[in-house]
Amino acid sequence: MLKGVSAKSLIYAAIPSLIVLIISIFFDTLYQKALNNVIGDNKLQLNNGVEVFNLWFYPIIVYAVFVGCLVRLISIINKSIRENKSSETEIVKTIDKWSGTVDSIGTALPLIGAAVILFTVGLGKENQKLFFEFAIPFEIKSLFILAIAKLFESVFDEFEIQIQKIYDRINGREKSEIPQSVRIEFVNFDQQTLNDVNNTITAWNETVRDMKDPVFENNLQKILKITGKS
Repeated sequence: MLKGVSAKSLIYAAIPSLIVLIISIFFDTLYQKALNNVIGDNKLQLNNGVEVFNLWFYPIIVYAVFVGCLVRLISIINKSIRENKSSETEIVKTIDKWSGTVDSIGTALPLIGAAVILFTVGLGKENQKLFFEFAIPFEIKSLFILAIAKLFESVFDEFEIQIQKIYDRINGREKSEIPQSVRIEFVNFDQQTLNDVNNTITAWNETVRDMKDPVFENNLQKILKITGKS
């Protein structure tokens, strides 16, 4: 794990997507019960040579791909920060790119599922079993995966926040080091020079006070009128 990144925070961010993943795994049991209630004792037809297999593992495989994308991203960011190859902006764009990849996969699978449904419908009644036990579960599970992909984006968001905190700490250290590297030298003035500076400051303060005097302001207004500047 990248130093400074909390694995616990990433796991917490992944909890909603894990809950949907668990629901999708148990979906088959619910679907089979619902399907048996609908068709009753009628047997679904299927052409010889075609086999229907259970898709319970399908969301798990895709979720593993999502986790693999995150692990690969962490490896890339770790290398970039360690070797100081990328700026903060470039790293944020890299995170967005991998997050977009997960979102693209989640969006594409339901579209593929819709194509599978159309394909099995086109096969006719003799392949009802393929339609009910493969195409429809595939599409529904693909919709579950779409929801998982959307929820999994929060993991990438949490990772991006932690990366920005790392850069903030780095920038903070750099700023704190600047005053330490600056040398402030005080020039020793002789007493006469200090007296001259004090006299100049005192005269300036008196001049400012005199300018605030109402008499001075009235005289200034008269002068402006005489010169035609008022």
